[in-house]
Amino acid sequence: MNESDIEIGRVLLQFDQVIEEHNSYLEELENIIELPSVETDKIHRILKRMRRTRKEILSGISNIVKHIATSNDKKIKEEALGIMNYFYVVGIKDEENALRKVMEIDLSFKEDVEKDIETLEKIRSLVMQFIY
Repeated sequence: MNESDIEIGRVLLQFDQVIEEHNSYLEELENIIELPSVETDKIHRILKRMRRTRKEILSGISNIVKHIATSNDKKIKEEALGIMNYFYVVGIKDEENALRKVMEIDLSFKEDVEKDIETLEKIRSLVMQFIY
């Protein structure tokens, strides 16, 4: 196992918790924005938590992309590809849809949500580098 394998392995281990948190926050946001009376305080708190999680996702994916070329462990590469596929197919798309709905509900979130979507685009770009 080389240094790249160790770095990627560390990220993958951390991503178990990060993905769980991401899914939980996203589900909570999706449920709140479907309610007839929107509680902007709750949305604000969830978005704040999601930003922290998104920052961890961006950092982790950047680390994977940085080290994957020099990784020798086939199992680690396959696991990294699986996580990248998850974010590309499900995680990023669902979060972006929920964020756009937040902007429709309350324009006071627009500026922050647009920055959130920019971060999602950065994540998507990194994932694309890895997948293709």
